[in-house]
Amino acid sequence: MSSLILPSLRVGAACWLLTGMILAAEPGKNPGTTPVRKVPRNVAVFLFDGVELLDFAGPADVFAAAGSGYKVYTVAESTEPIVSQGFVKVVPEFSIQNCPKPDVLVIPGGNTAAPLASPEVIAWIKGVSENTEVTMSVCTGAFILAKAGLLDGQQATTHWGQLARLRKAAPNIDVRDKVRFVDVGKIVTTAGVSAGIDGALHVVDRLSGRSTATWAANGMEYKWNRAPEPEQPAKR
Repeated sequence: MSSLILPSLRVGAACWLLTGMILAAEPGKNPGTTPVRKVPRNVAVFLFDGVELLDFAGPADVFAAAGSGYKVYTVAESTEPIVSQGFVKVVPEFSIQNCPKPDVLVIPGGNTAAPLASPEVIAWIKGVSENTEVTMSVCTGAFILAKAGLLDGQQATTHWGQLARLRKAAPNIDVRDKVRFVDVGKIVTTAGVSAGIDGALHVVDRLSGRSTATWAANGMEYKWNRAPEPEQPAKR
């Protein structure tokens, strides 16, 4: 079994930064770009046994790649190692008891049986999300947000293969298909696996500006699948 200790999940960002000299400088440090906040936003990436690897690593890499405006860390029900997809062991940096207050909370998917069965986890997610700027789910992480009551009466999405199950489990949610992500303000839900990267880039775009999100996508060599721009009213 492979073993990875990823306390801040900046490993992926470091790889491209070594070759990223083609990118002149970090956004927010050049004239005309969105300024970087003096205090970085805390991004808590929630982990659990059976979590899908790209569901958490993709968004984590986005926020790490976005630069000094974000401090990324992992959190789980405890700091005991968790196993992703049966072969990657990860040691969470924090537990839900000592996790720093997140500004952005990422809830990935995968085999969500363990967090769904934990009243402590559901209560923590519900409580923390009251004070986040954005709480974001990836794939079947939407079921965790639904269990916490965070999707009631709202639009949401999940992995295409789980749309019908989400509709059945939570009939009060307007479940959307054929979308990469759904943004209803404080809550962003994404479709499966790689769609979490698009959703995370969208959140960076919202919080830090288009230049920072584009810079992160370019650094990751990722073709960003953005939502369509809203239609502008016709000029008279």
